[in-house]
Amino acid sequence: MTQLFFRVTLMTNQRIIWRLVAACAAVLAVVAAAFSASPARAQTGSEFDNPSVLIQVNLSGAFNRWNTVVPDFLPLKPGGKTQAENQALPRRLGANLDMTGFFQLVDPRASLESDPRAGLSDTAPLDYRPWAQIGASFVVKGGMEVSGSKLILELRLFDVALGRQRLAKRYTGPVKDARKMINAFTNEILLALTGEPGVFGSKIIFVTGARENKGIMITELGSDQAESLAAPKNGPATQPTLGPGDRTAWIRRNGKKWELVSNGRAVYSGQQVIAPAFMPNGTLVAGLSGPSSTNLAVFEGRQPRPLTNGGGIEISPTFSPDGSLMAYVSDRGGGLGLYVAPSSGGPGTRITASGKSSDPHWSPKGDKIVFVLRERDICVVNPDGSGLVQLTSGQGHNYHPSFSPDGRMIVFESDRGGRSQLWVMSANGDRQQLLIPELTVSQSLPSWSPEMPN
Repeated sequence: MTQLFFRVTLMTNQRIIWRLVAACAAVLAVVAAAFSASPARAQTGSEFDNPSVLIQVNLSGAFNRWNTVVPDFLPLKPGGKTQAENQALPRRLGANLDMTGFFQLVDPRASLESDPRAGLSDTAPLDYRPWAQIGASFVVKGGMEVSGSKLILELRLFDVALGRQRLAKRYTGPVKDARKMINAFTNEILLALTGEPGVFGSKIIFVTGARENKGIMITELGSDQAESLAAPKNGPATQPTLGPGDRTAWIRRNGKKWELVSNGRAVYSGQQVIAPAFMPNGTLVAGLSGPSSTNLAVFEGRQPRPLTNGGGIEISPTFSPDGSLMAYVSDRGGGLGLYVAPSSGGPGTRITASGKSSDPHWSPKGDKIVFVLRERDICVVNPDGSGLVQLTSGQGHNYHPSFSPDGRMIVFESDRGGRSQLWVMSANGDRQQLLIPELTVSQSLPSWSPEMPN
């Protein structure tokens, strides 16, 4: 009897807490409504005229975050069978939205919505009032049906402030592609609200293992799995990169020789090759060690063609989106620093003043270069050396940052969790979180493909 009383009391207290949350949010919503130029009104349908771009991206500051609710998906038909995916898929969608840094998730239990099926079809319009009362900006409603191995998924995005449906998509396919459907809808949400599609489903290549057991794996943003591209049994492989058309390249040691492997085929074998990168036109460039120096070389044709000749160390090339400029690491000024030079070669200009700099990567937007300072923290800087901003601090050692193909996110390696893992963050350093929490093997040296997802 005591246990029953405790459970009832606990459930009652929880309801009281959620109602208090809702009441507080309602006050805020009323205040916000007083400053609104137009009242919210209900509207169904997936099309509307002249959608506004609501979210502005500012690399040097915090992103605007929109309170967003993603309730459990319901069966498309009333009384339909509930699947495990009814909870798993909205959690994945919420995690995707949270990862972008644009959205602040709100617990759906705070809502006093009377009909959970409202908004699942044009004949059952959403009641915006209970969502406005908890301060929600957007609500995502989902309906799903599983028949054998086939999945039907209908997803809708509602704008609470405008009182209208912003987006509606229907996906059909194998159940195993459910995550791809969620990634596709995440990208559609970002396109509808920011004017630019998301990059969920884009490819990230990285190293797994250590020392003689290094191999190459590839994953997609929004996935919880990775696929092996190069096993250690074929020789330890490292320093992978992705280029136009999702072309791959990495370094492999074969006995006493070093091989540069492109799309699974060795295009060079000989002296040590370091940190390959693709130019925007697909040309492969890497550091090539000689008797007394390591310089950048172009790998096309039978023999590498020298690109720089500084006489010391010149490695880790990265290129501006138009291919006219390159940034790289050099010790010509005493200590490793970042330099920018014409991609055809020639003298470079140092853009970092002090502290060892390494691992540069040029933003696809062309306005920033991300790099590692003092083998510890990730920073961004303008191509002319101005506007340096530190993105990580006091969170272990962080290496090898790489911009997403839209320039709004950065993947990097960090040991802050006690071992080497891949992390991802917004381009301003916000929302730092594990890329694949489920992956237990070591992960390092990530490279994000410049290609947007299909």
